[in-house]
Amino acid sequence: MQFYFYFFLFPIIFAYDCEEICNITLSIMENTPIEKLKWNLIDLLYNRTSSPEYLQFSLSNPSDYFEINSTILKFRLKELDREQICPNDECLIQLQIFTQTSFIIIFQMIILDENDWKPLFTQDYIYLNIRENLPMNYPVQLPIADDYDSIKYNIDHYEFINNTDEIERIFQLEKSHDELQLKLIQKLDCELKNNYQLYIIAIDKGGWKSNVL
Repeated sequence: MQFYFYFFLFPIIFAYDCEEICNITLSIMENTPIEKLKWNLIDLLYNRTSSPEYLQFSLSNPSDYFEINSTILKFRLKELDREQICPNDECLIQLQIFTQTSFIIIFQMIILDENDWKPLFTQDYIYLNIRENLPMNYPVQLPIADDYDSIKYNIDHYEFINNTDEIERIFQLEKSHDELQLKLIQKLDCELKNNYQLYIIAIDKGGWKSNVL
């Protein structure tokens, strides 16, 4: 009896997508522990270029946020605070990493927002003098609350916390972009009542509530 063995040889294909320039983009949640914010560049380049273990790495310019020790890229601040690093909604840090060859790495770190800021009114109270018999839907400008989180988590709406039937009948809060208005949906009559106390809070998209205005 004869036995036949068949061997199939499959070619090993390396899908190297980095030649002269290699783009590396990582998305990291803010407040990630600092000890986790370091990466071995050889691991990041694995299967993306040939022989990365022979490369030597250095920053093209000094960085406020990163340093390189041998093959390790490390975040150098004491905490990863998106609001401290980025004043705008999108938060991206980019740097160029050189090697001893013509090979360049473009490293990008996208910092994802966490809902870690409560809305805050900088004033505890305000006095408004409003004339009676003003037209319906007359707008009165109010101060807005501050919330430094991204648009994903910043202020969603404002509401009265003493929303009685009377207040609901006369007043309405309207948020538009970076403005807050108190609208009169019924004419005021000082002979019937000459003052109202309104307690307003801001609520963000994560459910955090502000102090009371």
